[in-house]
Amino acid sequence: MKSGLVSLALLLFVTLLSAQKDDFTVESIFSSSDYSVKTLSGVRWIPGHEAFTYLKKNESGERELWRCDAASGACSLFIKHDDLKIIESAKQAKRFTLPSYIWAPDGVHILVPAENDLFLFDSGTKELVRLTHDAARERDPRFSPDSKKIAYIKNDNLTVLNIASKEEKALTTEGNKDIFIGRFDWVYEEEFSIRTGFQWSPDSKHIAYFRLDQSGEPCFPIVDFVPLENTVEYTKYPKAGDPNAFVKIGIVDVITGGTTWIDRTAGPDDYFSRIKWTPDSKQLSITYLNRDQNHLELLFADQGTGKTRIVLQETVQNGWVEGAQSPRFIGNEKGFLWLSERDGFNHIYYYDMIGRLKKQVTHGEWDVRNILRVAQKQKKVYFSASKLRREENHLYVVSFHGRGMKQLSKESGTHSINCSPSGEYYIDIFSNFSTPTRQALYNRRGKLVKMLRDDQVKALPRHPLANIEFLSFRTSNGDVLPAYMIKPVAFDRGEKHPVLIYTYGGPGSQIVTNRWFGSRGFWYTFLTQKGYLVFAVDGRGTANRGRAWKEKLYLHLGILEIQDQIEGAKYLGTLPFVDAKRIGIWGWSYGGYTTVMCMLKGADYFKTGVAVAPVTDWRNYDSIYTERFMAQPDDNEDNYNEASAANFADKLRGKLLILHGSSDDNVHFSNTMQLAQALEKHRKLFDLMVYPRKRHGIHGTDERVHLYKKITGYILENL
Repeated sequence: MKSGLVSLALLLFVTLLSAQKDDFTVESIFSSSDYSVKTLSGVRWIPGHEAFTYLKKNESGERELWRCDAASGACSLFIKHDDLKIIESAKQAKRFTLPSYIWAPDGVHILVPAENDLFLFDSGTKELVRLTHDAARERDPRFSPDSKKIAYIKNDNLTVLNIASKEEKALTTEGNKDIFIGRFDWVYEEEFSIRTGFQWSPDSKHIAYFRLDQSGEPCFPIVDFVPLENTVEYTKYPKAGDPNAFVKIGIVDVITGGTTWIDRTAGPDDYFSRIKWTPDSKQLSITYLNRDQNHLELLFADQGTGKTRIVLQETVQNGWVEGAQSPRFIGNEKGFLWLSERDGFNHIYYYDMIGRLKKQVTHGEWDVRNILRVAQKQKKVYFSASKLRREENHLYVVSFHGRGMKQLSKESGTHSINCSPSGEYYIDIFSNFSTPTRQALYNRRGKLVKMLRDDQVKALPRHPLANIEFLSFRTSNGDVLPAYMIKPVAFDRGEKHPVLIYTYGGPGSQIVTNRWFGSRGFWYTFLTQKGYLVFAVDGRGTANRGRAWKEKLYLHLGILEIQDQIEGAKYLGTLPFVDAKRIGIWGWSYGGYTTVMCMLKGADYFKTGVAVAPVTDWRNYDSIYTERFMAQPDDNEDNYNEASAANFADKLRGKLLILHGSSDDNVHFSNTMQLAQALEKHRKLFDLMVYPRKRHGIHGTDERVHLYKKITGYILENL
């Protein structure tokens, strides 16, 4: 009987082990919630309070609002679902995301966009009031600083709503399909990372807004091939060398409706990338860039007259200026903080209000990534940087005058920070390759107040991730390149392993990072169980190594970064446990481009390539991004030709799979069609997978599962 029980237990163990192995498939990795991590959603700091709210589902799956006190870390139910049934998750409207709820500056009222209208909830009385009730959508609603009004874009125009009277008033009238008021065209949103095109003055009396005339921009057709009768969506998309939008900035009086125009404009050959009011509401700061993006001017415009003056300038001779930023003001008339690469690395500078440099706040051969919070009371600035290890990101604090700099985050890995408005507390969103994303609340001295979310990924205990090793190697020209290698848990150094290289590339990019890789980390582990190694290298031009390193790619995209991926393959070939004849490469977007170019220019080193949504010729890509690094095609024709994949189609020897969404509005499907024609002209065999109606990210569970199953099968069969 005893032996029978042992046999039964052994059978159950083997069966359980088999079941655990069977559920580790590409399909489960990209479709099962067991492989994802849960984090707090809808986190918002409450104005005027050291507290924040977040969304949480109850046992019935309904969204409710919870409140967390920052000092104690005590979290409790704040608004029940029955009190606010209309609250929803954030919604995507094309490229613009509408927030699920917005706190008023008074810290009492909450604006809820729902049912194509706006609702106002009083968190004290629990009263819900419907503010609008019509068919037109209110885009990007923003409270006035005094909490008495709400501005938004409606019927293509800037509109303001008086909350007390519920009276709506259009402040502009000329908005239409070509004249954008308070919002942006495709290229501004994508390349300047800017979504809101208007801003209240701190005294709530005026609104500054962008006016874009995109009528001169070329239209790009995106065809839906699925219906019996094909339809066409036209998108304004200026490619390299094409006319851009004509941009003006106005300041409208909320009471009279009169607009004062700034005395500078940004025509087809220059840009305004940011606006920001000074704390006293008397001036509007404007960040100006010329079309080549090698000259920046910070302008201050008078609120009453629109007259501008230049406060500071940045000019680069053989590169570009990082121009998508605004000054971070320090109190009334005390000055502002500014990020600049003028000493070769990205650092914080302290200026007075007329543009005189008071102090360089940070120094050293490392880059500040972002200014996170200016804490007026403490006279300190919080920022993120990779000061000690390039593959990590940490939180630092320093005084306005550069004294007492301290690293606050501790764990090795990547820290993304959400500071409270006062700077007294912050939420640290942390992960590394083996630690799923977790959220913790800290005070300003870096002391843990409360672990907010530290959920275990359900699949992790039964499917431990493979091992990652961060390393570097020296290239044939003497450069030292950072890289990582992912190896099986039970690694046999005596065996020759094939290697799949993951690539991205391009100026300011970085993929060699110590962070949680999400589902892709499990997928890489799956590949290592099949005997593959996974490798990635950051070549010349990548981030966090100073301006000179980035500018190595200036005017030469598709050349040096391809050489560095080839150098990575050469390095792998020197390792005794690597099969140098079985090196593959894959990437998405710019990484798709790098993959294609490696398969053509590096045909001697790469056996198999998988390119998702690749650029294939920089003449196809948008004006702001491409010209920043390559100038206009007429001014850099030879290098544009050298960077065009079609010009090297005859060199393909390995196996190449291209995957692309037919409705991609970022990297157009025409990129793949042009390369396909060139490959066919040279009678080169390749494989193609098309995702109908899908954009650049090829989103959707079914499509993602299909994509990764296709890629996995291709790798297993051809590498």
